[in-house]
Amino acid sequence: MVLVHSLFRREYTAAISLVRGVGAGDTRRSETVAGHLAALGGMLEEHHLAEDELVWPRLADDSAVDARVLRRMEEQHERIAEALGRLQEALPRWRERAEPARRDAVADACADLVPVLAEHLADEEAHILPLVPGRFTAEQWARLSERGRAAVPKAHRLYMLGAMSAAAGADGQEQFLGRLPSPVRLLWRVAGRRLHRRATARLHGT
Repeated sequence: MVLVHSLFRREYTAAISLVRGVGAGDTRRSETVAGHLAALGGMLEEHHLAEDELVWPRLADDSAVDARVLRRMEEQHERIAEALGRLQEALPRWRERAEPARRDAVADACADLVPVLAEHLADEEAHILPLVPGRFTAEQWARLSERGRAAVPKAHRLYMLGAMSAAAGADGQEQFLGRLPSPVRLLWRVAGRRLHRRATARLHGT
C-alpha cells in the first residue's frame, strides 16, 4: 500500500506541470495526459472504495481502535472525493479541445487535490497501517491489491507498474516483484522496463 500511495503522490504532483505544459489546441497531448489522469482517478476511487468496504468496517469492530482516527479517515476520503470530482469534471472538455482556460482548470484541480491527498496518505501510513498486523490475514489484505490491479485500465498497466517499481527503489525491487502475479512478473522481467520507458516518453512528450 505504501508503494501505491507513493504512486498517487508522485503522479498527481507531476501532473500539475504536465498539464500546464500542453499547448493551446494540442489535442494529441491533451488526449494523452487526460487519459492518464482519468486512469489515475479511477485507481484512486477504487483504492478508497476498497478501504471503505474492507478496512474501516473491520477496524470499527475492534474496541482497541480509536474511533476518532477512523472518522478522520472517512472525512478525508470525502474531501478527496470532492477534489477529485472537480478534476474529473474539468477533464473531458480540455481533453477534447485543449483550450487554455480548460487546461488551467485541470491543472488547478490537480493542485487542489495534492495537499488533501498527501495529508490523508500520511495519516493512513502513520495511524492505520500499524493496525493491520494481527487484524487482517494475508489473504484478506491481498484483496486490496487484487482490486487495485483490476482497477488499472489495460492500456495504462505497464506505466503504472513501472511507476510503482520506481517507487520501490533499488532496495525494494525483489520484494515488489515477488508480490506480483507470476505472468506479470515474467512480463516485467522480459520487457517491462523497456515498454515502461516507451509509455513514459509518450506521456511526457519526449
